[in-house]
Amino acid sequence: MVCSSQYLIDPAQHFYPMSQNTRASTSSHLLRTSGAKVTELALRRQFYPPGFEQELQTNLDFFLDGVGVDEQAKVPYDTLFVTGSDIDPQNYVNTTEIGLYLNILTEAHINGYEAALVRIDETLDALLGAPNWNGLFYWPYDIVEGQLQPQEEGIIPAVDNANLAFALAAVSGAYLDSDDELAVNVVAKISDILQRQVTGWQQLYDPQKDLLYAGWSAKDSAPLGYYIDRKANESRLAPLWAHLITKDTSHPVPQSAFNNMELYTGSFETSQQIFKPMLTWDGAYFQGMLPAIWLNEKQLIPDYSIIEDMTALQQCHSERHNIPFVSSAATTDDSYAAFGVPELSEAAVRFSLAIAGGDTGTPHATALSYIVNPADAVKQLKLIKQQHPDIESPYGWFDAVDTTGKMSTKLISLDQGMFVCAFLATSINQQVETYLKRTGNYQDVIDMYQSFTPDN
Repeated sequence: MVCSSQYLIDPAQHFYPMSQNTRASTSSHLLRTSGAKVTELALRRQFYPPGFEQELQTNLDFFLDGVGVDEQAKVPYDTLFVTGSDIDPQNYVNTTEIGLYLNILTEAHINGYEAALVRIDETLDALLGAPNWNGLFYWPYDIVEGQLQPQEEGIIPAVDNANLAFALAAVSGAYLDSDDELAVNVVAKISDILQRQVTGWQQLYDPQKDLLYAGWSAKDSAPLGYYIDRKANESRLAPLWAHLITKDTSHPVPQSAFNNMELYTGSFETSQQIFKPMLTWDGAYFQGMLPAIWLNEKQLIPDYSIIEDMTALQQCHSERHNIPFVSSAATTDDSYAAFGVPELSEAAVRFSLAIAGGDTGTPHATALSYIVNPADAVKQLKLIKQQHPDIESPYGWFDAVDTTGKMSTKLISLDQGMFVCAFLATSINQQVETYLKRTGNYQDVIDMYQSFTPDN
């Protein structure tokens, strides 16, 4: 059992985790050589919205050792079942989850928690030691006696590798100017990980289709049989990164692999407004929003109103059904489903395909809307807790609740990471931008995002 962080009360009666300045000092040398446990995490004060400090901290506390993080492997568990204060971790993880964990650790270290940088270094070592295919990582990994072992299917997904790459770019961007020996070492390890992957990214590109394959099957020794062909999908960062990491090689992935992806919007008219929301494939909110944790898409997308309208209609749906925003999440019986709002689904709107309906919501999706409209997101999250007070476990908010009030008993690392990192996105965006500018890649990102315009 790991206790939650201690708190101080400021003159305004808001609660904030104790910063390094108020903790008893710990020898830097001792921490760096002992592999200290991560037993408390805290963010800089500006990241805690007034009146939502404790709730954000509770979700952050998922990432403590012995709760949602394996103390030997130094990576988060994909899934944690929670009953009261009892936890039952599931021993597997994917690399998007590891990336979000690293971004959270970076912010904790910036706030003064020395052990967080030690842990970043240890987690990078876990990645460097993990079996891979041409440098790219498998999905998922079993956690076996402190080691990462790929499962029998042998899937190497483009999406999770790109998410991890941008997460690593953020960590590197945070420390590029540091003269701290351990931080310099972290930057070097990240460079090593990313450069090892060049051949893998090259092999995922299909020049006939001028698109990126969704991944590779090590079991079949062949690419997966489908492509990344939609901009309104969480996998859109894969062709973007593939170009950046290969552009100076003899076999570059061209910008067109990103530009060629399609993008569609819907049309909804009320008495006051016409909405033109971006349509994700399933109508799932995270599909449209996950990349914004790493890239400032408000600046990059030519007409950001398609994201704002998607968010506004998700909020209408949420308020109408007394649930959080709708996105891929646990079911209330602890399975998993690609939930979505049908009216915001390209599959439903353009092809009349059935999707999992919008009667179940997930808190991480509402939290992601903080990137678009912070005030509305916090208001909506408070309303969710008011309507469903049992949604908050000691280690974070349960992953799903339906219109009847039934809840899952799962906490999912991916969703916990998105929940917390949505509040950190402004900082993570800047860290990625610093890295991309320093490596001469930011203008390429700007150029590719000029194609982020609807095809209808």
